[in-house]
Amino acid sequence: MTASTVCDVIVVGGGPAGSTAATLLRRAGWDVVLCDAARFPRHKICGEYVPPAALRIFERLGALGAIESLGPLRHVGMAVVSPGGTTVLGRYGGGVRGLSLRRLDLDRALLDHARQSGVTVLEGARVTGLARCGGGVFEVAVGGDARAAGPAPAAVLRARAVVGADGRNSLVARRLGLRRTEPRHRKWAVMGHFGGVDVPAGHGEMIVTPYGYCGINPLPQGLANVCVVVDHQAIRGAAVGGDRLASFFHDRISAHPLTRQRMARAEPVGRLWATGPMACRTARGFADGAVLVGDAAGFYDPFTGEGIAMALRGAEMAAEVLSGALRRGDLASRALEPYEEARRAAFHARLRLDRSLQALLKHPRLTDWVARRLRRDPGLADLLARVTGDTVDAARLLRPGFMARLLLA
Repeated sequence: MTASTVCDVIVVGGGPAGSTAATLLRRAGWDVVLCDAARFPRHKICGEYVPPAALRIFERLGALGAIESLGPLRHVGMAVVSPGGTTVLGRYGGGVRGLSLRRLDLDRALLDHARQSGVTVLEGARVTGLARCGGGVFEVAVGGDARAAGPAPAAVLRARAVVGADGRNSLVARRLGLRRTEPRHRKWAVMGHFGGVDVPAGHGEMIVTPYGYCGINPLPQGLANVCVVVDHQAIRGAAVGGDRLASFFHDRISAHPLTRQRMARAEPVGRLWATGPMACRTARGFADGAVLVGDAAGFYDPFTGEGIAMALRGAEMAAEVLSGALRRGDLASRALEPYEEARRAAFHARLRLDRSLQALLKHPRLTDWVARRLRRDPGLADLLARVTGDTVDAARLLRPGFMARLLLA
């Protein structure tokens, strides 16, 4: 497209939320351009477990077959190991399954699907600026890939609407004045891929430790995703990478008997990655002519695996509302507010549950008490698994009946 061309929508970010929103908007008949600073496949820090709810969305996209071929299906998500060693393993039941695979494979598959759907995909196109110009049109400044050999010329793209799918540090959210700080929950993650990890083949583990927690998730080709999550004060200078980051990671793994056992014969495959603080929030997920999806719209904590499923479902909601607004020729905030209302209705209970679980994890004895009761009543553990897999409304765990059953277990 030329600098003078005005497309319908520019999507900033090619992760699951961005690719999904772009595909659905293009399918609705709009001219869509997707920009991402990376060239795919690219690495992404993530637990790399796809919950059952996401598979339903892949099916609606027409991408399920291609994505299922990338990794083994799992009928069990993640076992939780309490500080005292109690293991709680819930099952989805009813033939429901999740999927375990690397994000570089998943993201590439979804981006390829968007491209095949007719989306104009610009890889190695870093968005460096966003401004409104006359007639309600956005101007999006795009620079070249910083890792490419030689400088790439900058360009200005123009669009009637913008979708910010550019992650927790979203430039779109910042330029629109929507980003807010989240001072209460400042966790960092350090993640790597390893071979030779002693982990059950049928499910992963979330191991609650004195320093935070460690997620171990089996992946295709004999790999495992190992990720430690700690408070920001614990990591400090180690997050810059290199030997200090490796030493920090090794010390945390060695500090807990179960993680030490799991990693006794592990060999790293590639480098370690760190990111944080992970939690972020926005004043709202929309503005005149723009919506935020995925982590750009807000993120809390990866313990319950809310990230991918919420990103995909939010992208569906955003595409539906934005498409209707484009069709009516009204992209004012009031026309896009139904997207925020839909997100609130869909995710409010889940985010309340996430915050409640994080509060619980700060009290090891209480965490052990809850784990023992979940172990005694497998039906409760299964319900928790279905909620975290997004196949059951999280509000069921916030009702008095759940607590009464827990107390009686």
